[in-house]
Amino acid sequence: MSVALIIVFVAVLLLVGVSLALGRTTHEVESAPETEYLELEGTWVRYGVTGGGPPVVLVHGWLSSSRIWEQLAGRLAQRFTVYTLDLSGFGDSDKPLSGYGIRYGSRLLYAFCAHFGLTHASVVGHDLGANMAIKLAAGHPDVVGRLVVVAAPAQEDQMDLPTPLWLATLPVVGPLFYMLGKALRPVRVLWMRPFVADPEELPEEVVEDAARSTPAAVSKTLRVARRELSGGRLARQARMVRVPALIVAGEEDQIVDPHSAAVWGRSLEQSEVCLMDGCGHLPMVERVVEFNAQILAFLTGDSRYLDHVERLPGTAEEGPTEPVEPASAEEGEEELGEQEEARRRLLRNGRFGPRGDRIFPEVPENLFEWPGSWEEYQAGRRRRRPGDEDVGDEGGGERGSS
Repeated sequence: MSVALIIVFVAVLLLVGVSLALGRTTHEVESAPETEYLELEGTWVRYGVTGGGPPVVLVHGWLSSSRIWEQLAGRLAQRFTVYTLDLSGFGDSDKPLSGYGIRYGSRLLYAFCAHFGLTHASVVGHDLGANMAIKLAAGHPDVVGRLVVVAAPAQEDQMDLPTPLWLATLPVVGPLFYMLGKALRPVRVLWMRPFVADPEELPEEVVEDAARSTPAAVSKTLRVARRELSGGRLARQARMVRVPALIVAGEEDQIVDPHSAAVWGRSLEQSEVCLMDGCGHLPMVERVVEFNAQILAFLTGDSRYLDHVERLPGTAEEGPTEPVEPASAEEGEEELGEQEEARRRLLRNGRFGPRGDRIFPEVPENLFEWPGSWEEYQAGRRRRRPGDEDVGDEGGGERGSS
């Protein structure tokens, strides 16, 4: 019996030792061509620039990379110069042992914008990347001109991970679980499946990106970020942000509580909320058409981008399409009804009234009361007499309590 206990004890010590060694794994870029990499904050960061026009910076989130923005970047490049980067510890950038979290990420973003001389740029951030963008806007108001916050936690308790992924973030033994998932694709699928509302919509790139980090980057980014979000610190700092902000949340997000959008709505002075029903944590890949239309409408101030969504949100096609002759009158009416419902959903989830006017409706305490609040707001607008001041007019909008 004593021999068995000794064997078990030695095995445990061996596993702990291996896990601790794996937890100190780092990665440095061996070949860093200037056209693809920048040295920022002592770290080689991979970046991309495409398009032409006003600058837009896309910031990915935890356990992801800039590849998550490929479809949005291609769409924005028609009107904007789009800058993307892999944050330190993720994608193809360096993965040092330390230097993670929201504050460090915002410093990296500032160095990135300073390198390209960007001022008053639009910044679109997802997950913890959105938290970094908020901190950047609060600390450097000259850098950020417009802000888009996608599926970002406002408090440390608003993040919930699936158990297989949570195990990979544990101290001491977490590196073993992460390396197991890195080696076995089925384990990574278990990690990432809750990130989307429909498991069939989980892109292979998302599964691959989950394995491109290191145990230190994965666990330390999450641990430091939770500490920085504790007590609503960043939400209070967000009150310093004075630029227009769009807050996007998926109604079925299982990773970040969608009610966080209400917190940001009350903290950011010029905020507008877009709650996407039937969507999880990754609206940029789950609801490509609707998401792209919302971002373009916000960045340009042109609600006509919402009119160009001819099909139901989430399809791969966008923009005007060639008309198809229906097989019957009933099918034609059904197709028109689906398109009208898609348009109404965009209007309900978005920031524009039926006439294309901008609105800043009050953000409810319970975000899932949003559709009702929006309808009540619209009903109140219809009851207004001609000549009354319109709270939806450009520059004269009223926001909810902050």
